[in-house]
Amino acid sequence: MNLIRKISLAVQKKMLAVKYAVSAKWYEKASLKYLKKLGVKLDGKPKFVARDVKFDSTDPSKISIGEGTVVTSKVTILVHDYSIECGLVTIGKQDPVYESMFIREVKIGKNCFIGQNSFITPGTEIGDNCIIGAGSVVRGKIPPNSVVTGNPAALVCSTDEWAEKKFAQQKYVKGAKRR
Repeated sequence: MNLIRKISLAVQKKMLAVKYAVSAKWYEKASLKYLKKLGVKLDGKPKFVARDVKFDSTDPSKISIGEGTVVTSKVTILVHDYSIECGLVTIGKQDPVYESMFIREVKIGKNCFIGQNSFITPGTEIGDNCIIGAGSVVRGKIPPNSVVTGNPAALVCSTDEWAEKKFAQQKYVKGAKRR
């Protein structure tokens, strides 16, 4: 990514904070434009992507987010991994000119919820209708309709089981009206 593009995207990200403070609707429109300019693939319109989500700048086009998905505050989505560099140095096979890394796609399905402070690692595929608990470190393939949490993230139950239990408890509140 060239320097002018990096500066432009940094300014746009700062402006998102202002728009977020002024109007949720204004922020929503601006954030979708920002994600597209960043290169993130949108498979439909996400419900919400927090302004402080950290998208790997190595290659944001390797990240896709599905329709109706919520990505909450301070989530980090990585597509690169420099661990191979350490390994190559260890066995004496380091390239003297270039640093080596893995670059892998990250796919987040439709109608997912990614909890605050979660890390989505390179190569992760999160199926549709998944809930990722706050602070989770997610890697690999998460089957559709799963609730996972922890470090490393592990399956807790199905989204159906979780939702039925929460519905029966009736401890949730109604938020904003649907648009």
